[in-house]
Amino acid sequence: MKGNIKHFFPGNNTSQGFFSFYNYILPQEKAKRIICLKGGPGTGKSTLIKKVGEHFNNCGFDIEYHHCSSDDSSLDALLINNINIAILDGTSPHIVDPINPGAVDEILNLGECLNKKELTNIKTEIINTNEKISNTFKKAYSYFYAARSIHNIWSNCNLKSLNNSKINKLIEDLNLSIFKKNRLSYLGSERHLFVTAFTPNGIITYIDDIYKNIDNLYVLNGGPGLKKTKILTSIYKEAITRGYFVEVFHDPLIPKRIEHVFIPELSTAILTSNEINKKNLPGIQIYLENFINHNNHSILIKEDIKNFYMLLNEGLNILKKAKILHDELEEYYNPNIDFDKLNVIEDKLIYKLKKYIK
Repeated sequence: MKGNIKHFFPGNNTSQGFFSFYNYILPQEKAKRIICLKGGPGTGKSTLIKKVGEHFNNCGFDIEYHHCSSDDSSLDALLINNINIAILDGTSPHIVDPINPGAVDEILNLGECLNKKELTNIKTEIINTNEKISNTFKKAYSYFYAARSIHNIWSNCNLKSLNNSKINKLIEDLNLSIFKKNRLSYLGSERHLFVTAFTPNGIITYIDDIYKNIDNLYVLNGGPGLKKTKILTSIYKEAITRGYFVEVFHDPLIPKRIEHVFIPELSTAILTSNEINKKNLPGIQIYLENFINHNNHSILIKEDIKNFYMLLNEGLNILKKAKILHDELEEYYNPNIDFDKLNVIEDKLIYKLKKYIK
């Protein structure tokens, strides 16, 4: 019987550039083993992660696939939950090195499978392509930053007319509804990741995979400036104070904003349907537009919203160009990989990790 599978993004393309929550995939103190993969593009890191994930999932283990925001079909990490083992892509832009070498983590260098002599002959092409990729990502981030600036206008327009007393009452009511029992005297813990990402294939979200087994769902509906992050922060901080483990999922445009909060032990999630994910989500619906004083509410200029999505979509289109360049880079590496050697490394890794089951 197969185990469960969840999908996340540990990093994201944001208005602040590439933003990473890699350190939350598996904390050192909980890990039995963390494998840091090294090697160039196209050296089989994602393929290895998939192969190991499929093997342990088919053996009944719950796993997490952590996807690459620059190519959502590719994987940046694997977590085997039941035995606390993780495999991480340790290359740029999310460079990961062992923190406690040997005791917890170790490097697996797939660069050993490369034909270095042939790659040296095309050094100039590789360097030039890498530079183009870097510049293309910088351009995309510039558009996301510009979109955020327009987004701020939209947000401030709502914020100025928001009834803060009603928001505070909502927070109080939600806390009373969610936390019906007194809890332990020790603090809980938190984990931060993304489930929505800006990718070459557009805005991708895996939220449907996350909430499907949750009993209690609350949905905050509304655009920017309606204090969704304040509401979500209050709830997740209260959960931690009461000793619960909380999963906090962040917004891809502005990473400090919170998109969703999950409290697994209470089988409870507070979700948002917002201007980024545009999801119709099941649960108890809370429409934050109703908390605006419409008598004093300025009419938002439609041109601002239009410009926001124009800039956002252009940034996403530029990510497509970066993906095309990255595919070109992989074409330099793929013919120069010893796949037989790679297969042996994959099989040895699976055999090694299975020893941790006991």
